[in-house]
Amino acid sequence: MGNKMTWEDMKKKYPDEWLLIVDFEVDHSGHIVSGIVERHSKEKDDVYRLPALGRSSAFRYTGESDFSV
Repeated sequence: MGNKMTWEDMKKKYPDEWLLIVDFEVDHSGHIVSGIVERHSKEKDDVYRLPALGRSSAFRYTGESDFSV
């Protein structure tokens, strides 16, 4: 298992990647503050396959969203 990292450190270490994060903490707005990266990949499908069962997990992308508001 990996070491706990801040969200900022995750974005630096895994730029433009999809992350499966466990043992995470969120702020009052629900944004991830820190956690352990269990799985990461440039391909979303690699991260979504067989998530850690029996534990809370979060999926996040470290790059810029192309979602139009």
